[in-house]
Amino acid sequence: MAQDQEKPQPPKRGCRRGCVIWFVIFSVVYWWVGCHSTPLRVSEETTYVLGPMTSDGKRIDYFRAMEERFYPPEMKTDDNGYRLIVRAIGDTVSREKPKYFRDEKLKVSQITPNLEKKYDEELLRLQVYEKLGLDPNEKPTLTIEPPHGSRPYGSKYLSKYDKENPPAKGEQTQFEKYSRHTTFWTFDDFPMLKDWLDDNTAGIDLLAEAVRKPTFRIPYVRENENTPIFEACLSMGEIQMMRDWARTVQARAQYRLGIGDIDGAIDDIVTIHRLARHGGRHGMLVAGLVGIAIEGVAQSIGIGSNPEFPPTKEQIERLVTELNALPPRPTPSDWLESERYFSLAATQDIYWGNAPQFPGGPLPAKLYPYMSWTMDINIIMARTNKTFDELRDGTFDANARKPSWNLLRYLFIRSRTNAIRDTFESLHEPSTHAAREAWRRCECTENMQRLTLALLLYEKDHGKLPDGDWREAVKPYLAGTPGFGAGSEEPGVPAKYFRCPTRGLAEEETTYTMIDDVPNATPSTNQILLIEVFQPQKLGEGDGRFPFEKAEFWQKDETKPNIHRPEDFDGLGSYHPGVVNVGFRNGSVRAIHETTPSETLQKLLDGTATTLL
Repeated sequence: MAQDQEKPQPPKRGCRRGCVIWFVIFSVVYWWVGCHSTPLRVSEETTYVLGPMTSDGKRIDYFRAMEERFYPPEMKTDDNGYRLIVRAIGDTVSREKPKYFRDEKLKVSQITPNLEKKYDEELLRLQVYEKLGLDPNEKPTLTIEPPHGSRPYGSKYLSKYDKENPPAKGEQTQFEKYSRHTTFWTFDDFPMLKDWLDDNTAGIDLLAEAVRKPTFRIPYVRENENTPIFEACLSMGEIQMMRDWARTVQARAQYRLGIGDIDGAIDDIVTIHRLARHGGRHGMLVAGLVGIAIEGVAQSIGIGSNPEFPPTKEQIERLVTELNALPPRPTPSDWLESERYFSLAATQDIYWGNAPQFPGGPLPAKLYPYMSWTMDINIIMARTNKTFDELRDGTFDANARKPSWNLLRYLFIRSRTNAIRDTFESLHEPSTHAAREAWRRCECTENMQRLTLALLLYEKDHGKLPDGDWREAVKPYLAGTPGFGAGSEEPGVPAKYFRCPTRGLAEEETTYTMIDDVPNATPSTNQILLIEVFQPQKLGEGDGRFPFEKAEFWQKDETKPNIHRPEDFDGLGSYHPGVVNVGFRNGSVRAIHETTPSETLQKLLDGTATTLL
């Protein structure tokens, strides 16, 4: 009976073979359309530049491309102001790797092992000297360092004095006394700073000469062609060092104001402005923002800070003339060109698994070594180029580039590449917008400074500030450099100075105002002269003043349904995020926070404030 049972038949060999064949075909097809590495196609559409290439011939060497594009012909001549500085003070830049490159919690060594080692400082130093055409064996003779310590010197002068002479409990340290709102000082205030001034005067004088050169180009440096662009350019210790130089010159300007050397203080203010303009041309948004920050240092110095030594009319006119003669301020559009190079280089680094990881990155760190399996390098480079074209032309639409979490987009390499690119592009718009706003706020600060100085010039001529419409009264004092002081007026200039670029005003509107009828006002150098308001005023209508009883900052108040938004508020404020630009009677302009307490604002308006914010 067992023989009668039907034996199970083995599966047909052809069916199994067919399944295997189809699986192989599907795998090959999916690998081709969903996961495969693509070689870089060099073209203007993808790589933007056509060379030079890295030694393996697979990538554009954007570091060298940036050198070829942005180094001026004066690089190795004394027309490059930075060359003068390095020859005199040496290559003192701190090039310590940013902390996130070495963070053990991120296990960076598992992703990019080369980032665990320290920089070869001597190699980078020699590169600086070679690119500037200098002798690396020449010994430094000068210093440029602020009195409160700086990179890489550490704490000196004030901090050193505090360490050797600890203050009594409850008393301020010398560092705190100096750093908190100092506008001018003398050796009577800080006798320990005489050594600082002796040590740094020659260096500051050299910096003043260097920033008047046609260019002030800092060379890029890297250890080798595989150094990620993030390391070669993003840390930018050279640009950060320029902040310290600005603080050094600021300290001397404040000393000169203390002893009544107004002309010397003007020289120092102009030096900082010129340093800022050079720094902003170094490339990329970071450098541009540092340049704006340095310019803010110059604008915060008031030549009328010391009431014992008020500036003369001729000295105020000289400052205005020097400000008019400054080279143009670099614009965000200027920064975008080098930012494009940087972003394309960073995209290459990410694709080849050569990018450092740090907190807040756009993608999980573990994915970076496998990016060449998941993206088409040519698509992502072309998308990057297109993004910068749109940012340059002002047509970039952030909403159209928001990352989509549709998982089907991640099945195929083309759609997955576009999805990943959307993630990266979503980071460009906020940073670019922030940079543009920082630039606009700096332009607004410049406007307010010119108006403030014009009011001081009017006061010198008439013995008092204008009684009527102050805006009409100051127009003759807003002329450009040609014919300044001779009653001529540069066409179109006065109207420009009344418009905040952030606010987007019509040509005959302004948001700059004087506060009217401040009770118990006692004019002082710390008194607010001009301030911003939310609601625009018409030029030629009224007297350009704002009632004191409405002089308060906007705060969200649920009990006032009609002023939930700042633009509905009839009071003090601006469209600069969180701050308002203010012009003081000492000729300086600063940004004060919209959260400034009412009692502090009152003291700044009536002239009883002992310090500036």
